[in-house]
Amino acid sequence: MVSTLLVRAAKSEQLERFATHNRVAQMVARRFVAGETLEDGVAAAKALADLGRTVSLDLVGEHVTSEVESDEAARAYLDTIEAMAAEALRSGVSIKPSQLGTGLDVDRARARLTGLAEAAAAADLHVTLDMEDASTAETTIKLVEALHGDGHDHVGCAVQSYLYRTPDDIERLNEQGASVRLCKGAYAEPARIAHQDRRSIDVAFERCTTALLERGTYPRFATHDHRLIGYARREARRLGRGSDTYEFQMLYGVRTDVQQRLVDIGERLCIYVPFGRAWYAYFMRRLAERPANLVFFARMLTG
Repeated sequence: MVSTLLVRAAKSEQLERFATHNRVAQMVARRFVAGETLEDGVAAAKALADLGRTVSLDLVGEHVTSEVESDEAARAYLDTIEAMAAEALRSGVSIKPSQLGTGLDVDRARARLTGLAEAAAAADLHVTLDMEDASTAETTIKLVEALHGDGHDHVGCAVQSYLYRTPDDIERLNEQGASVRLCKGAYAEPARIAHQDRRSIDVAFERCTTALLERGTYPRFATHDHRLIGYARREARRLGRGSDTYEFQMLYGVRTDVQQRLVDIGERLCIYVPFGRAWYAYFMRRLAERPANLVFFARMLTG
């Protein structure tokens, strides 16, 4: 219940104004967001690279309301790709399709994404399309299919195990040879389209994990749950997949102890590093995912 309320609160403009002007909220957000500038994001990425991680840089922001904002987001991502290339950072960038204007004009958004895919290819970087709320899922999958049809096989996307449609989406993406980031899902979706209880979501995650390891191209398992990590490792061994054929992904600032353990045992680990001024919605979803995060925030606010 609390998690659902927090996810919904992520859409509140009033709460966003409070949080972005509140010193304590800004301090807590820095636990999950590298900073507000590209320089902050690159600095965090370099520090993680020194610890044996790769990174996926993400400019926070979604659902732009004008073509001008979409162009600005595309330009900012091009700057991000160029900065990663200059610093020889790996592995790529994560982009929300709505940030490039899919809610305004899908064809123009695709053109922007194509330009970024070309720049990323030149820099030997991977592009992951984030999966947003369920209403954007079909558009996101179709964008990956279209880009692969144009030869951009370094473009993949995230899928969410709590959506009923995800196993079918995985099969579509496997057929394309697209790399898939599997996560649980962080939006408040209705029961008619998504699993609601934790156990059902975890079982769905496991089934998707097996499908990706059986037929997928370099699966990326985005979870901090040690049980799901263990399941993925056991399935990889059962299916004869080496640790160089998949990776785990974790969020910046979350379960750093588990991150280090994975590196120590020789697993590949990529850290999702968000940066930018529009951090509020991302921050609220991180609070929703783990009650401990909310308790930490409340203690900071009260004293």
